[in-house]
Amino acid sequence: MTRLEMVEKIREKTGATYEEAREALEKANWDMLDAIVSLEKEQPAAEPINEPVYVSENENGPAKPVKKASRRVSTGDIGEKIAAALKWIGALIKKGESSHLEVSHKDEVVIEISLVSLILFFLLSWWLPAILIVVGLFTGYKFRVTGSGAAGRIVNSVSEKASKKADEIVNKMNEEKEE
Repeated sequence: MTRLEMVEKIREKTGATYEEAREALEKANWDMLDAIVSLEKEQPAAEPINEPVYVSENENGPAKPVKKASRRVSTGDIGEKIAAALKWIGALIKKGESSHLEVSHKDEVVIEISLVSLILFFLLSWWLPAILIVVGLFTGYKFRVTGSGAAGRIVNSVSEKASKKADEIVNKMNEEKEE
């Protein structure tokens, strides 16, 4: 049996990490039984599983529930963290696809783009959409986020304030030009 196979066996039996299993084997001069015993001494007792496992009747009486001990799971498993992050990103993308940015001019919707597409557009060339938004505000375009969520209401409130401020600036400039 190779050392890797020995480490795998130790992991299966104890639930230890690769590093813990290898270290235990090295300390035990690659004796698997001694390594398992040392790992069990170091590890706290496993918490029992909530589901009982029943044994058949024997000469001592009726069957009694027996709880199995669960295997120790290594905390901080990078695979689980990556899976959780990907799940969160997937949910965020799904939510972003259901929300859209509407650009309207004189109460007519000119363009509607999903928030995910808009974010990608910003990531690829942040300066272009920023310029388009500023120019749009000063030329009478309105921006509104559709879809559910508090973020949309906040963005719409800010957008409305920005539109009003841009209109005030344009009106002041027109007044100064006429004078």
